[in-house]
Amino acid sequence: DVKLIVYPSGKINGEEPPEWIADMMMDADVIVAATEMSISHTEARRNSSKIRKSRIASMPGITEEIFIRGMAADYDEIEILSKKLKPYFDNAKIAHITSPSGTDIEITMGNPASLSIGKMLEPGEFSNLPDGETECAPLSAEGVLVVDRCGDYITEATAFHFEKGYLRKIENNESGERFQKMLDKALEKDGNENARFIAEFAIGTNKSAKISGVILEDEKVYGTCHVAVGDNTSYAGGENPSVLHIDSIVFSPTIYFDDILIMENGELRI
Repeated sequence: DVKLIVYPSGKINGEEPPEWIADMMMDADVIVAATEMSISHTEARRNSSKIRKSRIASMPGITEEIFIRGMAADYDEIEILSKKLKPYFDNAKIAHITSPSGTDIEITMGNPASLSIGKMLEPGEFSNLPDGETECAPLSAEGVLVVDRCGDYITEATAFHFEKGYLRKIENNESGERFQKMLDKALEKDGNENARFIAEFAIGTNKSAKISGVILEDEKVYGTCHVAVGDNTSYAGGENPSVLHIDSIVFSPTIYFDDILIMENGELRI
């Protein structure tokens, strides 16, 4: 009993869908959300997963090319790589990230990691598709994150300055101005500074994915990591609700978890 449902696009990633869409999601066993803006980190999605036990595939910004390339990946390999990273995420106190573009940031860990491996074998399971990452909700961040790509917002290397977990300054270039305008809208809707707070730190594990300029695919690319700001309540330990959740990608990072080298110039060393 298939239904094709069309509704007006949201304005930012993480914005709640209309109430009537949320109601229809609660009637569905399986949901394929080929949306423009992501509903992955919304109460509508979380309620449908937890209460209704819907299996949900979220595909914000999906294109035919990304679908074919990303879904043809070796998802058993993705599972192996993602699981290999999990204990390092779980046990580390600090993740130190540098990159050729100038990233130099320390992220305070402390919450259990989640695996995004594209397999929804049981009722209530959720995934972005195409998938492939290990992620967590950090406790804080300090330093400079130079974002290499963030959809159509960041198209040139742009410095984000974090203090005590909050994004306090964005480099004043064209990309930074676009991102700042989007962030300002979220701050206005939230009525607080939650949209500035670090929401996620993750490492991509999909070797078939390529940098396409679409966040859905870019954040899964093996050899990248990404940091999000905004809502983190989809993750274990996350207590920062927001209308926004947006991922910013770093190319070829070098990553230490405490004193253990995890990734060097985009290549896993574990």
